[in-house]
Amino acid sequence: MTHILCLLFLVLTSTAFAQTKVAMVKLMRGEVDVLSSGKTSRLKVDDWVASGSVVKTAEKSFVKLIFIDKSQMNIGPSSEMKIESFSGKDSGVIDLVKGKIRSQVTKDYLQIKEKDKSKLFIKTQNAVMGIRGTDFMISTNGTNTATVLFEGEVVFNKLTDRGELSPKRLEAIVDSGVRIFPGEFSVMEANKPMPTVPSLLNVQQREQLEKNKDMESDRAPSNAASEPGKSVVPEGLSGQAVSNSSDSLKSELAETAKTAPAEPSASGSSAGDPEGYVKGNLVKPANGSFVHIDSGVVIPPGAGAVLDPNTNTFLPAPDAGRVSADGSYVPPKNVEITNEGKILVSVTDTATGAVVVKQVPPPPPIVSATAVVIGSNAGNLGSPAAAPGQSAAAFGPKPLRDVTLPGAGTVDNRFVPTGGILNVNDPARASGVTDTTIILTPK
Repeated sequence: MTHILCLLFLVLTSTAFAQTKVAMVKLMRGEVDVLSSGKTSRLKVDDWVASGSVVKTAEKSFVKLIFIDKSQMNIGPSSEMKIESFSGKDSGVIDLVKGKIRSQVTKDYLQIKEKDKSKLFIKTQNAVMGIRGTDFMISTNGTNTATVLFEGEVVFNKLTDRGELSPKRLEAIVDSGVRIFPGEFSVMEANKPMPTVPSLLNVQQREQLEKNKDMESDRAPSNAASEPGKSVVPEGLSGQAVSNSSDSLKSELAETAKTAPAEPSASGSSAGDPEGYVKGNLVKPANGSFVHIDSGVVIPPGAGAVLDPNTNTFLPAPDAGRVSADGSYVPPKNVEITNEGKILVSVTDTATGAVVVKQVPPPPPIVSATAVVIGSNAGNLGSPAAAPGQSAAAFGPKPLRDVTLPGAGTVDNRFVPTGGILNVNDPARASGVTDTTIILTPK
């Protein structure tokens, strides 16, 4: 009898702990549901949310939670998040199943004094983030995960175990990952062994994302730059027709690895290597790249971009795309990036006049100088001077000084990158990279 009473006490205690109120709804719009103790209910302002609960937001909906330590967590549209644990005795654990979170964690959370101990962990399907700073965004489509840091410091790594891991185990995982500093981003792709080396985000995108604390959206995720909300895919095209293979990118990554720095670092510092590199499993996108937040696709600054030496960040070319008021990346005209990460380009077939929609591989993450025209002062590099019109490929990944572009003047001490989206703004893409025709005529 004593054993039965003890067992009953343990069950009741466990249930009470799982239902501990840890966050209050302070602001919301649209429809937000919470699943707790096997029951689903609609949330309202001033409702409490318990540890162990799952919060789901509908399309165009949003909710702001204030936790018991005064930390704020904004959950964006079409998102699902579980408060796995938030006891107040150890680091909290949040499981982001899909969607995006914008969070501001208090600096004195749990009064954790250890500088290198995470105050909070956020898990996704393939990644885990340890929060040691204060203001960040994390987004996942259930396959890839992208994160941007605005203030403080976070650590980020691949996650292969989807079980409920202890904070101690999660700390060990993030400790072996990358360290992200303010203004930087990193992406964990499902088919990669580790996240990208942190790089500086496009300045305008970072500023707009930082302002958009309530996750307002001024357009649909899929878009054509010239007509927001209008898909470039002909009406009737089935999304099932689009494959998600990245085989065509493998040869290109192997080629770019040949010009990578000898000893790249995964420390998270973006002070050097603004042009990015690919070295083994280490992939560092160019500073100033855009991120398609919903899918984790990285878009480099593109051909014609110029390096700003004051920020060590590339300023993008006009045809590289733009940033909307909500901070999301808007591709060039006739380009669409789906939430699954497919890059679709709409062109006109010259033979038939029909609309042709192609899926193209992701652009190379780094900038290169393979199509740059070297001027007469190129000997500054310590290599033999190249004649006008000669390819710069022989000069490797060093900064190109006194680079002369066709029809332009001399740009001193600037990188002049090439590359972009195939069939759109990438006239000098490596040979062997192909696209896939999806449909020739609308159904």
